[in-house]
Amino acid sequence: VRVMIRTTDGKSKWTTVGVSTNVIEASLIALVDSMEYAVSKDSWTV
Repeated sequence: VRVMIRTTDGKSKWTTVGVSTNVIEASLIALVDSMEYAVSKDSWTV
């Protein structure tokens, strides 16, 4: 199963993908990756 999540913070948009044999696990992977990206992109602002 592959789950794609599209996320926005009001300024930017990004997409993350989770892959697993379990739809709930794939969803969790995509969601966690999205949140990690959101936190890391804000900390890299110059």
